[in-house]
Amino acid sequence: MSEKKIVIVESPKKAREISHFLGKDFIVKATVGHFKDLPEDEMGVDLNTYEPKFVIKSQNHKKILSEIKKLAEKSEVIIATDPDREGYAIGYFMYEELKKKAKEVKRAEFHEITKEHIKEKIEKAIPFEKTNFGLFNAFLGRRVGDRIVGYILSPIASREIGGRFSVGRVQSPAVRLIVEREIEIQNFKPTPYYVLSAVLSKSTAKFTATYENPKIENKEEAEKIYEDIKDEKTATIKKVEKKQVKQSPKPPFTTSTLQQSASTVYRFPPEKTMMLAQDLFESGLITYHRTDSVRISEKAIDGIRNLINKEFGKDYLPEKIRVYKSKNTQADAHEAIRITHFVNLEGQKKLIQEKGLSEDHFKLLKLIYERTVASQMADAIFERTNVTVDIKGYTFKASGSILKFKGYKAVYDLEEEQEETQNLPDLKNKDVLNIEKMDLEEKFTKPPARYTEGGLVKKLEELGIGRPSTYATIIKTIKERGYVVKENGSLRPTENAFHLIEYLNNRYNWVIDYSFTKKMEDFLDKVEENKKDWKEFVRQLHEKSATKQNVKISKKMLDYAKDLAEKHGKSIEEIKDDPEKLKEFIDAHAEKNPSQKQIEYAKSLAEKTGLKLTDKELSDRKLLTKWIDKAKKEMMKNYQLSEKQKNVLIKYGREDLIDNPAQALKFIKSKLSRYKK
Repeated sequence: MSEKKIVIVESPKKAREISHFLGKDFIVKATVGHFKDLPEDEMGVDLNTYEPKFVIKSQNHKKILSEIKKLAEKSEVIIATDPDREGYAIGYFMYEELKKKAKEVKRAEFHEITKEHIKEKIEKAIPFEKTNFGLFNAFLGRRVGDRIVGYILSPIASREIGGRFSVGRVQSPAVRLIVEREIEIQNFKPTPYYVLSAVLSKSTAKFTATYENPKIENKEEAEKIYEDIKDEKTATIKKVEKKQVKQSPKPPFTTSTLQQSASTVYRFPPEKTMMLAQDLFESGLITYHRTDSVRISEKAIDGIRNLINKEFGKDYLPEKIRVYKSKNTQADAHEAIRITHFVNLEGQKKLIQEKGLSEDHFKLLKLIYERTVASQMADAIFERTNVTVDIKGYTFKASGSILKFKGYKAVYDLEEEQEETQNLPDLKNKDVLNIEKMDLEEKFTKPPARYTEGGLVKKLEELGIGRPSTYATIIKTIKERGYVVKENGSLRPTENAFHLIEYLNNRYNWVIDYSFTKKMEDFLDKVEENKKDWKEFVRQLHEKSATKQNVKISKKMLDYAKDLAEKHGKSIEEIKDDPEKLKEFIDAHAEKNPSQKQIEYAKSLAEKTGLKLTDKELSDRKLLTKWIDKAKKEMMKNYQLSEKQKNVLIKYGREDLIDNPAQALKFIKSKLSRYKK
């Protein structure tokens, strides 16, 4: 075969971008994501040895693989899939396929898709067998462990609760967080408190001062003070304090902080943020977007400092370079998420247009640009004035801030960072002020707020649940499985979420135990560092999943059993307090045959998709449900949204769903059902 070198990446878009840089001596091929995975229709894991059975995902992937194999024959292959566990796993599977065919298989990691970086990394590529196989073992632990938990516990939960329920090692603790917050909100009892304030003036300038105890809990006390001073006409200044306050910029973005900011500023769901970031990375505009590092390379810092000097002047450059340290040292192998082209915002916009990307891509790039540049800028400087005022022997306080030097706020001044402040006139000790108005206001304590998607990511990260590559997937999964719905920008749990958490709490408490979930995430990190064995990780999860727990009877389980008893003309009076017997009764009487409606629906899908529908599926409810899910996915591949449907999406600002018919129809349905109510 030819002497061309073969470079392998995941996505066709990335492959196109890289082939521009490498020229005619290279062929760049994409695996199109994971080309191997556990089978869809069975456990795919030997429960004695924990050996997984990975299969090629689709006919298309089979075709791609055989093309790559042909090209690799006696050639040098460089596997350059993403630099995280998932990317490494795709690379490892490819290495296994090619190691006997190719002349040599090497590994390169691209942290940004720019010409200089790509060429440097290709030159420094190392033999694949010298890479850290711990990454693949950590991937195996997660994939196999999660499959076992899901496959063992989901059917049990579905049967015992009654309905379709899925249990996940990481998704279930996330559902628990949302359910617990909702219970807190439901149980919250507002308590009153009283705020006493005075509007004061010096010549024409007015400002507000508040009583020294800003929340008076005793109504009588508040009313007594108010009665005592409500007719006063003047107030005297007792003390004026001025001090300079410096505010430093935040470190550059990690995956989790980028998702939080995009959620706050643009209301982007984490999965949308990750999709946009993926495109920006593959188009060479930002560094790799799955990272928990806040480090920036020295070369990049030079680029950023030159940009600051040119755009804002040298006053905006701190004397010393700002160095940010990541929480865990392992993270520092990567960089933070930053821009790769050190040009101003106009220049960034041009790059977006050249790459043919959308307005939303620009919004996210703007956020990354601002945070990157701000992270290397000088402090913002405020002058803060605190004033103490005497009104008839009672102490009131007021404060105000003036921005003296913008510093990093010249580029990054988001609402999330702004403090509420007022302008104070020039005040001096012993000044006598006029009292314009006195106010006593009754307020009530507020319940905790529901989680936003950004807030949930923050909480998951605090608890050590999930990793940069999984936050978005966790949230997407619990929405798709119907455990949470997004309402006014916040996450509200559904009835099924309450049923699931009540059930797991009684039966499999370990699945939703935050500290256990964190312990298992830490275990996987140790596997990655070759300090622990992935099979031990899987064994612990398997043993816990397979252990018979004491069954407690949930309300839903009892109602389900009562319905079945009524349907079959039986009585469950004698067994209604015996969990095991109740479970046996449900197993024996649960409907195994599909309903007529289900059969007719399946037949109509078979006609539309041309998929084969056998008698075996038509006589087994479970098999038929699975077949219908598969057929619906098949149908969605060629489904075209009507103009009317597209207009609904545009009206609600969800143009991002136009290319995703399945999610689009779900969204439209939810809007219509709300409208009907």
